[in-house]
Amino acid sequence: MRPERLFLQFHGSVYRSDDTGESWNDIAEGLPSGFGFPMVVDPSDPDAAYVIPLTADVDRVTPDGEVRVFETRDAGGSWIAHGDGLPSDDAYLTILRQAFGHDGGSPLGLYFGATSGEVFGSADAGATWFSVHEHLAPVTSVRVSG
Repeated sequence: MRPERLFLQFHGSVYRSDDTGESWNDIAEGLPSGFGFPMVVDPSDPDAAYVIPLTADVDRVTPDGEVRVFETRDAGGSWIAHGDGLPSDDAYLTILRQAFGHDGGSPLGLYFGATSGEVFGSADAGATWFSVHEHLAPVTSVRVSG
């Protein structure tokens, strides 16, 4: 484990610190946008994290109307887009900061909800996705237990 490693996504970009926050490195290269809120860090792998980019501060929806979860396994050196099973046509969703969670399992289960009332899940660390529920009130928070 690397307790000194921290990840952060917010209005400015996506960052990683390797010294408990004393300095930060921008790791957004390879993402469609550095803007966004939700981030999950794999508790068993200090190099692995997941983000759901949004277009911009003034347009807080998924870029190009395609919902994708981006994964890094090399601490932000590169990003892989995962969208198998997620909406990809005119899907301008907003996912808030606390609406993305994990179950701590192996493989890692990931779950997120959108303000449009949909919840999505992945049982294989984001490789494939399924609809958990639709037609809910705006989802502002997701909590998962293993």
